[in-house]
Parts: sequence; structure tokens; C-alpha cells
Amino acid sequence: MNPYLVLGVPVQADDPTIRRAYLEAIKQATPEKNPTRFQSLSEAYERIKDESSRCQYELFHQESPGASPLDTILRHLRLAAKPKPMSMEAMKEFLHTCSKM
Repeated sequence: MNPYLVLGVPVQADDPTIRRAYLEAIKQATPEKNPTRFQSLSEAYERIKDESSRCQYELFHQESPGASPLDTILRHLRLAAKPKPMSMEAMKEFLHTCSKM
């Protein structure tokens, strides 16, 4: 089961987007009306509800048959937030501090 497909969210979705999709989906699939769908939605949400859960899922529960763990790690690095570039002044300060060590 691919939790992204079950919840209908892209792999790059953030926490609020995933939560919103989950809440919308369970409104239509209540345990009384559709218990199987409700259970699959709950399991999918538990797997990817926050950043640490998503990382754990991606590393240990690969859905694509040909992907190696290295491919998964590299994909996470590509999707991760990139650090902001340092200003010239901040870089000079950093180098000055390092040279004192």
C-alpha cells in the first residue's frame, strides 16, 4: 500500500497538506459506512503524518521494486529544503572564527 496514493497527496506534500487530505477522506469513509477504507486511510496517515514518519517509511518500506536504499536516500536529499546561501559578511565571519581554532 502506497500511503501517498491512498491519501491522494504528492510525495512532496507537507504536514498540513497531508493532514487536510486525511481529514477530508475520513469524512466520507466513516468506520460505520466503509470500515476497510477507513482503516487503510488511518494506516496511510500513520505512515506519513510527519517528517520523521515519512523518512522512516521511505527508508524502510520502499514501494518501487527496483529502488535501492541509496536511491531512496538520494531522493530525500533532492527533496530536502536547501540551506540559504551565506552572505559575504557571514562567510568572512565564519572563516575568521574557524581560523582561530
